[in-house]
Amino acid sequence: MKKGLDKSVERFYNDLAIDYHLVYQNWNKSIERQATIIDQLIKQHAPQKPENILDCTCGIGTQALGLSEMGYEVHGTDISSASIERAQAEAKKRALPATFQVVDVRQLMSKVSGQFDTIISFDNSLPHLKDQQDLLLAAQHIKAKLSPHGILLGSTRDYDLLLQEKPVSTKPITSINNGIKTITFQLWDWKPDKSYVVNHFTMKELNNEFETTVRKAQYTAFTRSEMSHIFA
Repeated sequence: MKKGLDKSVERFYNDLAIDYHLVYQNWNKSIERQATIIDQLIKQHAPQKPENILDCTCGIGTQALGLSEMGYEVHGTDISSASIERAQAEAKKRALPATFQVVDVRQLMSKVSGQFDTIISFDNSLPHLKDQQDLLLAAQHIKAKLSPHGILLGSTRDYDLLLQEKPVSTKPITSINNGIKTITFQLWDWKPDKSYVVNHFTMKELNNEFETTVRKAQYTAFTRSEMSHIFA
């Protein structure tokens, strides 16, 4: 069986796609806010304005949609077919030209055409890879898709700090969506090998009771030095 982003990760995001926006208190505002931040980073670090952007772990389009709205040519890829379907639907609803494709980040060279001036991977996606060898493979594919003067932008959790503290939960996020009160939070089960299993809770208030869904995913706590070395 192929290592790394296995079927459990694909199943996790396929199941979560319908509710993923609930991890934000206001998803639409977060789309706008993140696009503004990424646009500023691009202007700060890119030698010239990029002609195109690849979001290689795009999920339901949180970053890709906002960047497309700002006028960037954006192509999004993700391992989750349900997430890609949602991203496509959201782009169509907003009349945006962003395109999306189901691709494992370790298969970019064979599945995605051309090169990109900017590649992004935000929201702690790459730590789903299980070890440094698999992260290196993903990095090779990402680098191959970068144009000669292209830049890579991304984000993960601050694992240098988290490995010291090893928290067991996240703060709950409460939101109102279509009149339904929703609470989301995570419980973390740490393992000895720097990995941890997330139990992702989504609670929706229906008829004065909360309907609860729990989804599981595994992450690896890659440190800043590990990430910097591999993507250098």
